[in-house]
Amino acid sequence: MANSLNAAVVGLGWWGRQIVETLGKSERIRVTRVVDPAVDDARPFADGEGLRLDPDLAAALDDPGIDAVIIATPHLLHEKQVVAAAEKGKHVFCEKPLALEAAAARRMLDACRSRGLVLGVGHERRFEGAMEEASRMANSGELGTLLHIECNWSHNLFVGPAASRWRQDPAQAPAGMLTALGVHITDLFQSIGGRIGEVRAVTAHRSSDFTSDDVLSVQLRFTSGVTGVMSNLATTPFYHRVALFGDRGWVEVSETSNVDIPEPALLTWRDMDNEIHTRTYAHRDTVAANLDQWASAALGLGSYRFTDDELVHNIEILEAIVRSAGSGTVEKVG
Repeated sequence: MANSLNAAVVGLGWWGRQIVETLGKSERIRVTRVVDPAVDDARPFADGEGLRLDPDLAAALDDPGIDAVIIATPHLLHEKQVVAAAEKGKHVFCEKPLALEAAAARRMLDACRSRGLVLGVGHERRFEGAMEEASRMANSGELGTLLHIECNWSHNLFVGPAASRWRQDPAQAPAGMLTALGVHITDLFQSIGGRIGEVRAVTAHRSSDFTSDDVLSVQLRFTSGVTGVMSNLATTPFYHRVALFGDRGWVEVSETSNVDIPEPALLTWRDMDNEIHTRTYAHRDTVAANLDQWASAALGLGSYRFTDDELVHNIEILEAIVRSAGSGTVEKVG
């Protein structure tokens, strides 16, 4: 059995290039082709990386030497591209959100699972060392009965002329920064608190620096009774904090930079002894960790930590948040 995948990366925007550079050090994935219709813009990067560049996906899918496809394209293209890759027998890793509708996510999963293929998703938060420890504390009962989860993750990365216009298009990126930031958080929340039963979302357009809604605030109620709150702002400088509260303690993770910048995270917790404890976690390449775990699962060398139910449920949460932002009322999930 092979111990690595030959892969094509589809989409050479900012994040697609980040993935290519990240995988330059991978022992599980070897990028050999890249795909982008904007060949004039993509050519210098592809040539610099020594990669074959195709203007469309078909050629890469017809290549028997390609084992897998990594998709980093606008959201509305995901379903068509994932299904096309699966029909050609390629394992697929798709950037988040997997889809904008749960029905589409199910079709994508069905296309992969019916052919014995592994579908990965670009959610890196579960792989952060500090978040892994905070999750362990909650799931082990160390915090007692889990009561409440909250997060504010905001940044102004997509402000200004350098930002891709589709990232500010409500048709592709509804409810402010939900698809850029929020879906990472809802995935993290469900991995800690389980399924989410209902949401209430509020959006606002406050800053002229962003062309659509730049404020998103969501209240969540889990089916277990745990409550949660999530905020994503599109124009404020980088801010990140996740906190979990139980009846025997609390834990908080804070960061000062985005996932692609190598700065440490701070874990702070307090339990019934009333002392405040802190621990610093060195930066780790969570993008590589996620991709390598997906590749290992595709090669039969390990398991992937995202279940099919979680992949679909996170899109059900997305749909409910979008509905609630439009209706101004509580919306059921799923």
